[in-house]
Amino acid sequence: MKVNEIALGASGFVELRNTGSTTTDVGGWTIQACAGRTPRILATIPPNSVLPPGEYFVIVGSAFSGTVPNGLVVDSVDGTGVIARNRYGAHADSVGLSSSSPCSEDGAAQPCADSALGRDGESRDTDHNSIDFSCRIPSPGENNL
Repeated sequence: MKVNEIALGASGFVELRNTGSTTTDVGGWTIQACAGRTPRILATIPPNSVLPPGEYFVIVGSAFSGTVPNGLVVDSVDGTGVIARNRYGAHADSVGLSSSSPCSEDGAAQPCADSALGRDGESRDTDHNSIDFSCRIPSPGENNL
């Protein structure tokens, strides 16, 4: 499971993608927003939420304008990045937009003005945010362009 795409703000979103080869139960997983030095829980995925390989789960801000068939609504996607943790609290993936963010993986991703920050179409992950993420046309719940 990877954090595949993110856009910040009340109209923002966090997109998770099952990059594995089997269906994954993401029920009980948490998405934490990083603001300052202490991550806080942004959302907890409901029990028995399963994602087939290649599918998405999207958390959207309250001002998000669009449709997302599989997801949750929160007030705002804020902070300097997000961390996805499995139901046992173990770090699964993260993206940070500043080197001081506790969400950053070995090099912060560069923030994007008026676009989303996403992985390539294959959702490649080198654990280096500045390599793995780039500015993209927002596409929550769909393959990144």
